[in-house]
Amino acid sequence: MLSLIRRNLRWFLGATLAAVLLRLFCVLTQPVIAGDTEVYSEIAHCLLEHGFFGLEKAAGWSPTLIRLPGYPFFLAAVFRLFGEDNYTAAMLVQLVFDVLTCFWIADIARRVCSERAARTAFLLAAFCPFLACYVATPLTECLEIFFIAAAIDIAIIAFDSGRLRWWALCGVACAGAILLRPDGGLILGGIGLPLLWRIFFSGAAAGSRSGAASGPARRREFALGALLLGVVSLAPLAPWTVRNYRVFHVFQPLVTTHANDPGEYLPLGWERWLKTWVIDYASVQDVSFHVPGEPLDIGDIPDRAYISSAQRALVHSLIDQYNVKNGMPPELDRQFAALAEENVRQHPLRYYLLLPAARTLDMWFRPREEMMPLDVHFWQFRADPHDAWCGIALAALNLFYVAAAVAGAWRLRRSIRHLPLLLTYPIVRTLFLATTGASEDRYTLECFPFVIVLAAVFLQWIEKREAEAAG
Repeated sequence: MLSLIRRNLRWFLGATLAAVLLRLFCVLTQPVIAGDTEVYSEIAHCLLEHGFFGLEKAAGWSPTLIRLPGYPFFLAAVFRLFGEDNYTAAMLVQLVFDVLTCFWIADIARRVCSERAARTAFLLAAFCPFLACYVATPLTECLEIFFIAAAIDIAIIAFDSGRLRWWALCGVACAGAILLRPDGGLILGGIGLPLLWRIFFSGAAAGSRSGAASGPARRREFALGALLLGVVSLAPLAPWTVRNYRVFHVFQPLVTTHANDPGEYLPLGWERWLKTWVIDYASVQDVSFHVPGEPLDIGDIPDRAYISSAQRALVHSLIDQYNVKNGMPPELDRQFAALAEENVRQHPLRYYLLLPAARTLDMWFRPREEMMPLDVHFWQFRADPHDAWCGIALAALNLFYVAAAVAGAWRLRRSIRHLPLLLTYPIVRTLFLATTGASEDRYTLECFPFVIVLAAVFLQWIEKREAEAAG
């Protein structure tokens, strides 16, 4: 990659400057301090002021395990260096990571295709508004995507070189992703599955280094790489797991699905009822994010949430009871659990198949405006035509990225090196998200390094075809 940059120094300087300016614009004009940011920040303050990983509760500062240590330690380091609650500094550091991600993505495209594809991939990443806008919010996404892109690029080097040190470095990148988010471990599976395939079918492996050993020698090589990758990736979780066992007496190397401390009350009935009708992010923002602590507007609950007029009346009554105290006590939660059970019993296909598929499509194809100063109800043209048209334009841009990636993977499936490595993580992550009941489009953003690489390869192929036709 360095030789490519040196040969095209002015081009890369200009493109990098443009990428920095776009992200600075986001930081200066549309910073977002999300709810999760406050949780990370509070843990960071506890680390700096009290020396342990905790949150402030009614009885004072108490240990917690509702977040992994990566991002709170990142914020604590930023606050220590640049001042308390200096979110702007955190965003600027994220800007550096996000621009470096563009170089990782470009290098992946160079290794699997060509230098021209690398330049195209750099531009697609540098000017991607979906990546850039997350620079302006102190959340894990920028760092997570950086480590995912780094892990894939280093894995390609490891596959091609066969040197164990590259598998160790790939493990370091995977460890960074895992320490930031509990679903970060999916990148280990995204690399590990193709690696296991090479172990058992190494004789047919494509894209390995020229002159490499074959048969048993190659299998041993990949087996050692897999072992080193796993050990290095998971080793940083050991002290965290020991700490959780000593403090909470639970074996918990990651964060639970509900991100709760042991013994903490959770309105599981309410959450299951939501899963019987929630599809899009707008419903998550309008309803799910408000509970508990904020009143609910019954008008925000769509008709698909009810299977009968009697159920509609009951839900309205339950919401009225909730709004009295803005809380979800156990008795109220049990009634929502009964509603959820009724919905699942009467429409199992919808609950187990149709709704997960719809939520997955929503996470992949929404306009991704959740961190932009735009209304997430992008279909309301009469109420807000400006935001509606912006949403449509962003949805079209997102569709372009994804469609170009799919077309590139299919049309050039025989010529893209390491294609299984590029496809495994997005597929694994998509299947995982379909099982969680989640409906936030940021959860598919981690797949965009793969999307951008495949889209760049496809665009380079189109350009090549047009040049050949013109010549």
